[in-house]
Amino acid sequence: MIGKRGKNSLKNTAGGFTLLEILLSLAIFAVALPILSSLFSGGMKQPAIAREQAKAVFLAQELMEEVLTQKWDENATPPGHTNNPSVIGTDSGETASVRSSLDDIDDYDGLVDNPMHSADGATLTTFQTFWSQVQVNYVGSDASSPDFETFLAKNAGSEFKRVDVTVNWAEGRLTLTSVRGNF
Repeated sequence: MIGKRGKNSLKNTAGGFTLLEILLSLAIFAVALPILSSLFSGGMKQPAIAREQAKAVFLAQELMEEVLTQKWDENATPPGHTNNPSVIGTDSGETASVRSSLDDIDDYDGLVDNPMHSADGATLTTFQTFWSQVQVNYVGSDASSPDFETFLAKNAGSEFKRVDVTVNWAEGRLTLTSVRGNF
């Protein structure tokens, strides 16, 4: 028997979205897109920040090594023998801007290097956004000394110098500290 066709017998069974569903999806996507992109862009900045921090660590370590390889004091003869320790800072004939003239640890006190240079005076063009500063003090000579420095100062006189090397860049600052004894 050939069936009769009624009103409901010819339904459209083709799949698809209505205009209302499409507009609603676009509105949700428009709200979610800026949120998702901000999450991804934050993740993209992290490697750049880590790279800058690694450069700062490298520069601070290089400068600290340069300082610590110098002799302990201008008046030091054999290690451990200084009857008359010099005043912190450059001595006559030395200039902080000419690092090759610096021959003991405390000569580096007050050094500000902007832009940064190598020990021989060449500008470090790869690191032009960085600058450094150095502070040198006898251990225990300032009121902000940590307890171990106070202990050393009481038990060893002025036979220790504290060296602080700070490297600065646009997004941050890094300070390395070392204590060097006269031996």
